[in-house]
Amino acid sequence: MEAALKGSAENRSRIRGNNGRSPASSAFQLAEIDAKKSAFPTFIEPCHPTLKRRPPGGPDWVHEIKFDGYRAQLHINGGKITIYTRTGLDWTKEFKSIATAAEDLAGHDAVIDGEVTVFGKTGLPDFQALRRELAKRSSPHLTFQAFDLLYLDGYDLRRVPLIERKRVLRELLEDAAGTIAYVDHLELDEGEAIYRHACEMGLEGIVSKGKDSRYRSGRQEIWTKTKCTKRDAFPIVAFVEKLGAQPRRIASLYLGRWEGDLLVYAGKAQTGYTLTAAREVRERLDPFIIGKSPLSHPIKKPKATWVEPQVYAEIDYGGVTDDGLLREPVFKGLRDASPEAAQPRPTAGPASVRVPRENILQLLPHAVAPSKEELANYWTRVADRALRFLGGRPLKLVRHIHGTTFYHKGPLPPIPPEVHQLRIQKREGGEGVRLWIDDLAGLLGLVEIGAVELHPWAATVDDIEHADTLIFDLDPGEGVSWEFVVATALRLRELLEAEDFRTWPKLTGGKGVHIMAPLPAQMTHNVAHAYAKRLAQHFAGTDPDRYVTSAQLSHRPGKLFLDYLRNGRGTTAVGTYSPRARSGFPVAAPVTWRDIERGIRPDAFTMERPPKRRNVL
Repeated sequence: MEAALKGSAENRSRIRGNNGRSPASSAFQLAEIDAKKSAFPTFIEPCHPTLKRRPPGGPDWVHEIKFDGYRAQLHINGGKITIYTRTGLDWTKEFKSIATAAEDLAGHDAVIDGEVTVFGKTGLPDFQALRRELAKRSSPHLTFQAFDLLYLDGYDLRRVPLIERKRVLRELLEDAAGTIAYVDHLELDEGEAIYRHACEMGLEGIVSKGKDSRYRSGRQEIWTKTKCTKRDAFPIVAFVEKLGAQPRRIASLYLGRWEGDLLVYAGKAQTGYTLTAAREVRERLDPFIIGKSPLSHPIKKPKATWVEPQVYAEIDYGGVTDDGLLREPVFKGLRDASPEAAQPRPTAGPASVRVPRENILQLLPHAVAPSKEELANYWTRVADRALRFLGGRPLKLVRHIHGTTFYHKGPLPPIPPEVHQLRIQKREGGEGVRLWIDDLAGLLGLVEIGAVELHPWAATVDDIEHADTLIFDLDPGEGVSWEFVVATALRLRELLEAEDFRTWPKLTGGKGVHIMAPLPAQMTHNVAHAYAKRLAQHFAGTDPDRYVTSAQLSHRPGKLFLDYLRNGRGTTAVGTYSPRARSGFPVAAPVTWRDIERGIRPDAFTMERPPKRRNVL
């Protein structure tokens, strides 16, 4: 890993002069690797890696350093240099030093994907240093870390395997020091070991890419990113209050860090607060308000209300900048001041949360939850459409309370009267309670108890012992393309139509799709489970090298899991219109088969951009 970083940092190489072309640019060689002859493209939407908790492993993956900077796309066409941001804005002036360095490539037409960054005092990429450099009219410290080549001298390379694109890119760049660098990669089988080593070095993380992957725009599973996240406790030195909020609540926290006897500023945590937590923190800090900064070196923060550093906040963060500021700090909870409070603490797990163990069916430590205010606004917008799918059904809940996200089980908190309770006999014996709703007030009541995701039964509260829908979850393993998921969905539709089902597809807000098959006549849950299993196994038998019906993770890499286990008494699937506790807050969405045929992406809809469709059949 040190060698890879050194190669990127020291070989920020200027590109070959315009008096000669790199050998990689010859039409013969490009045609040999199946590059496609094409006119020069306009801005290309970047390929974005999907955030994962753990990196993939095996010989089919390569791993690169994840640089902390601005994604950029360098276009060189007929001697003209243009540099675009990730959203297609022209930032050639802002990245002037990189554009100047790229002039040495005037003899080529090329589109290069990369990251603009600045290497800080530690020798590592530093985002705050980058922001300071961008504030200058022209900075010589900007570097362009080039990791992919999309077009070269009349050929579109996007369908060329990644490892070949990188080979051509490397040949295009010289080894001498300069502004433009080739991002090297590691081909070790142990992605986990590379990731751990990157974190030990203080890097932001790694990006893992399928060695033979083609370049596809949008969020992709064949590219993944794994970020290094730390968790420590920091003394709160000030807060900013949400103006006009009743009851009072905070908008953000200012954090400190002890360096010996000195209390220094560590940064501002602006995210991670639920509405309840924001109120609780405000009241908790009230007795400690003071008139001036407790920092050893006061800083100017006109909106701050200063407090004695007696209360500690648990913070997830990506690293520390050259200025000693936390990168991407996220509030996770409070801890009392004590000698132990100042010590690092492992990422959240059952022992570090304040949710009773008996309530946690499954902990989701890497979930990202919207605020209650965001959820309430979302449900208000979509309730009329969502209730058709969610109303009148027993629900399994994913809740977010005290900074912890988990599948709920067992005793319930005080339930608002708008949320209905259904007593049922459990399969394992004894009596249990399931919640259900039938109007907007009920949805908002669920928000109040911290419900984020809603997972309904395939049965109604009027007849919980009979299923009214079969559900097939197409869950792609590592290395399975979305195009293959789409092709499978269309084939499975044909099989179900032959069984006289009228089906409709549902995007899950994750990486797969659910095929929903309403039952023409209700079945007991056991019969529905057996029927779905028979159909899934029959379908998987048509291509056992590509499909699997076993939930065992070791059987699933490179295959598509035909999950029929969503069928059965008490088993659930994420509800249509339900938000997901994931970055960007995608939602499970009803779509048409026409949408699937057109290649709609699995995370096409979010809380900010919800689906409008109500009728799916």
